[in-house]
Amino acid sequence: PPQDDFTVVAPTQPLQAAVGQNVVLPCRLSPALDAQSLEIRWIRHSFTKTVHHYRNGRDLVVEQLRDYVGRTELVKEGLSSGNLDLRLLGVRPSDDGEYICTVQEGSSYGEASVDLEVAGAFFHNPRPWMAALGVFLTLSIGFMVLSALLLWKRRHWSRQLGESSWSLPPTK
Repeated sequence: PPQDDFTVVAPTQPLQAAVGQNVVLPCRLSPALDAQSLEIRWIRHSFTKTVHHYRNGRDLVVEQLRDYVGRTELVKEGLSSGNLDLRLLGVRPSDDGEYICTVQEGSSYGEASVDLEVAGAFFHNPRPWMAALGVFLTLSIGFMVLSALLLWKRRHWSRQLGESSWSLPPTK
């Protein structure tokens, strides 16, 4: 039976997980409709590739990203009350990022995003690293230029001193 229109809701604050942990990415329908007959797809925002696909009461693994095979499960107990939570097992640094929960039934469609921050994911926010690298490279280049300039000056002065010492009249 067709459902009324729905909205997909997810937390706005990022979720935090440590490498190796299991984590649940929360998502739900509003109003809390029975979602067992809906098509639910979790995708990675940056790749627009399928992390988990559920349709007609079954999990479909055909389109699933290889990195997620055997590591995801839709929490089925909550489907009848509109929960679309996805359990992700054995979190990896590469899991860091945005996930989008999409729901479709006929012409009704909704989506919401969940941001997962993995502690220990080296480049979750690359800006500080890039800034530090930029400062380091700038200082290194500046130091090399200054060293070359001082070396050149030293040679120049020693050459001038050498020439001027030859031009001194002999002492008696």
